[in-house]
Amino acid sequence: MKSKTKIYLVAILLGSLFISLLAKEQKDEKAEATEEKMLKSEEAKQNREKDIEGWALGCAAMLTERNHDSHILLGGCSVNKMGIYKKKGLLSKFWEINSRDDLLDNLRWIDNGGGRKRFEGWGGLLQTLSEEEYQKLLERYKDNQEILQEIRIAKKYYKKLGVKSLLGWDYTRYICLCRWSYIAGYIDEEEAWSKIMLVAKGLQKTFDSWEDLGQNYLIGRQFWSYEETKKNGYLYEDAYQRLLDMPSSPWNRYPWDMDLTETESISEPDEAEPKRLVHSDYTNIRGRVKS
Repeated sequence: MKSKTKIYLVAILLGSLFISLLAKEQKDEKAEATEEKMLKSEEAKQNREKDIEGWALGCAAMLTERNHDSHILLGGCSVNKMGIYKKKGLLSKFWEINSRDDLLDNLRWIDNGGGRKRFEGWGGLLQTLSEEEYQKLLERYKDNQEILQEIRIAKKYYKKLGVKSLLGWDYTRYICLCRWSYIAGYIDEEEAWSKIMLVAKGLQKTFDSWEDLGQNYLIGRQFWSYEETKKNGYLYEDAYQRLLDMPSSPWNRYPWDMDLTETESISEPDEAEPKRLVHSDYTNIRGRVKS
């Protein structure tokens, strides 16, 4: 009798142990499944963040490609002595940016009209001129190729571009200034991304495609300088074509209409669209021409 009782008790203990081990195994499997799901979710989130950042950097691809910089790295190059030296030199030589204050002044200049202010000034004026007055204007500036270039580009594209103006030209450079200034140490990574994402969203709402944005940059550069266009404009045309053709180009990796809804790790800007220009230069240009 005692032997049967012992066997019975052992069976109960073994059964309980089996049930306990089975429950633990199921619990462990559930925990592993949950952890795996969380890891996949985090990985998907990180991949999405990288795609959004990659798209935003693609807005500066024209100048990035021309300079043979990286389309992937925030600053276009690694943060090392050579990279810092080159970007500081670039900012100083072409933009007279040697400090954070200089950078912010230039960004404000772009927000307040940038290169498109003069373009819209000429364009607005040309709309009021008769053909005879237009020819007289060309005659007046016949010895100044830079101004003639401005007049001809404004005449050709002002109505065609409409509200887009030269926003692509101005804000492509805005993004580049943020990227280079990150390398130079004038702004940190978080601030750089915050400013870049603000502009990228606005450009997506303003333009119809990567091609549309790239063409706007080219038009803006032609308006900006006759001499520079004559000297090396073909390099930018080549960069534009490579961006259209290369499979690795951000323009081919990311669709133009990609959802840019931001995740928590990317700084959320307060507004999503670049500021529009008021034709504040219109009167000044008209006065010079008519005087």
